[in-house]
Amino acid sequence: MELLVLSDYGSIENLKKENPSESDIIETMNSIDWNLFHQVCLSKNDYDWIEVGGNLKEDGLSAMYEKNNEQFVIDKAPTSINQLTEILLSYFNNDGKFNKKYKFTGENSNSDSTYDAEKGYKQLFENDRIASFEKNKTVKYELLEIIELFIFAPYYFIRGSYKFRSFKHLKDENYSLKLKQKTIIYLLSFLAWFLFISYQINNYKQKRLEEIEKVDISDWKKKHGYE
Repeated sequence: MELLVLSDYGSIENLKKENPSESDIIETMNSIDWNLFHQVCLSKNDYDWIEVGGNLKEDGLSAMYEKNNEQFVIDKAPTSINQLTEILLSYFNNDGKFNKKYKFTGENSNSDSTYDAEKGYKQLFENDRIASFEKNKTVKYELLEIIELFIFAPYYFIRGSYKFRSFKHLKDENYSLKLKQKTIIYLLSFLAWFLFISYQINNYKQKRLEEIEKVDISDWKKKHGYE
């Protein structure tokens, strides 16, 4: 059996372990930052594997497995990492409990290709993406996120941000409300920073003029015949 962990939407392989133990699975699941998107896969052979993954934020969690060239996707999305761990351990122990406790919908796969973990992951992500696409419309930024975006908008606009998704990503993933929020926040932030910088410049100039006016030049005027 092989244990595989992918992150960053399948672009990074974090772990690949042959013949893992039950404690290896538990430790791996507990060590993952599930605020970010991850996939954990156990495979017995080319056509017998299971995958759990997702995150605890927008994308949600899911599980799928393949048996005898047929793929099965969990109907009701899991709500906790404990559920994902329970499914993996049940598969690992071959006790069939996860099939009795959770309902999976099967879809026949006529492909003769060998098991490809990344391909399976992409299928899992696609299922999650479709399921959450409509839900994404109403997702919005929380107050602290709005404050952070407002303060650092110029910096994020120039350098980008790993924490906040780009305008393109928000549009592609149907985050309509977040897209509107971010657009308004950025416009207000740029305006506020422009006014603040303009005020500071004008204030500096005014202070310089006041300092110049305070300088006593009477002796200089007398010396040069202005008085």
